[in-house]
Amino acid sequence: MIFFLGRTAFTGHTGSRNCQVSLRKNLTVTLKVQYVTVQFPVPSETFTAVEIRALRRLDVEISVATLKPRPRDCDRLLRERDLEQIPVDHNSLAASLCGLWSCLLHPLQTAFLLKIILTSCRQKPADILKSLVLLPRSLQLFRKIKKAPPEIVHLYWGHYPSLLGLLIHRSLPGLPVTQSLSAYDLHSRYGPSLVLAREVPVVFTLARANVEQIESFGVAREAIQVVYHGVDIDSLAADGEKAGPPRIVVAERLIPLKRTDLSLQAFGLVHEKHPDATLILLGDGPERSRLESLARELGIDAAVTFAGHVSHDEVFTQFQRAHLFMTMSSSERLPNTVKEAMLAECVCVVSKTTGIDELIEDRRTGFLVDQDEIETAARIMSDCLSRWDALEDLRKVAREHIEQNFSSAAVARQKHDIWERLSRGE
Repeated sequence: MIFFLGRTAFTGHTGSRNCQVSLRKNLTVTLKVQYVTVQFPVPSETFTAVEIRALRRLDVEISVATLKPRPRDCDRLLRERDLEQIPVDHNSLAASLCGLWSCLLHPLQTAFLLKIILTSCRQKPADILKSLVLLPRSLQLFRKIKKAPPEIVHLYWGHYPSLLGLLIHRSLPGLPVTQSLSAYDLHSRYGPSLVLAREVPVVFTLARANVEQIESFGVAREAIQVVYHGVDIDSLAADGEKAGPPRIVVAERLIPLKRTDLSLQAFGLVHEKHPDATLILLGDGPERSRLESLARELGIDAAVTFAGHVSHDEVFTQFQRAHLFMTMSSSERLPNTVKEAMLAECVCVVSKTTGIDELIEDRRTGFLVDQDEIETAARIMSDCLSRWDALEDLRKVAREHIEQNFSSAAVARQKHDIWERLSRGE
């Protein structure tokens, strides 16, 4: 069994891969895909569960491997999201120790990754440190995948999982690797991720607005596939009228990038004109205590509910009850919470971020405001509540836009067909 760490290479599994390709050309068999991500499941990443469930309906056999250890609430989240049957390989102390042993046993592979890390992250010491911590796990997963290869390895997050992706792509050329570059990946510009993106056959991204930036990294345009995060249209539906006093909902992690403090300030202005209006914040995070204090300072704490983390079903139930959805985040690129709020016929008031116009057409399917424009957001929301009945057409058009363009079933079919072609060697 011979390999070396250039673009040519590893011969150990080439025969078996050719056999698998031949079988797939003549038989209808389940497509086996290995997802690699940082952590799974994650409370704020319901879109991952939506995607995996949609792919399972297409008979894609998915397993998940993570770089981080098993989260404390893993069983509950898997149960809530109907993913209990998905095999998940979490990192652990034992796994990392096995990885350290692999580093010693396979010095060429270790040296290869070290070279990539040090050269591509030389101006980012923090990235170097995190990469070194994750290197043993990457080696350990590589040995596992080498022994029992799937037909596709997909890096669900395109940053730190790229260490494993580079090993597979360079050393197991018969095993296709695909990579996602989403908003965080593009923001972080993690060195090994950009190296890998120039080499893999397919780079998925979540918005057309991302394509130019990805091309600027040296990625060929024909390798970039725009595939949106989908919404489970069949499981989620609007339930008609919005009864009761005005309700506004915010659903996001309570972290600085989400700018939830601006949402609270905007609601404060709305509350002055609509004193019966209430705001519910769905989500948790390190900013919660500060935001609760801010609500008290603004004198709106009695009208604001901090619900913390709730299940995906409860999130959508709250969307069904709410009149308005708001986010003043500075970091979003087509967030699924906005899609689901539009599906539930909330009127969405959203800050302008990269690609958001692919989701919301201003004043036709929702309202876009410049970042930091608290007064503008408040004025729009107040006006919406004052003339609620006049917004029926906007709400219907928004829902139809999601149904027609962001169905998880259609998105899953796009990925399935791309992976199918790659698995056939096309």
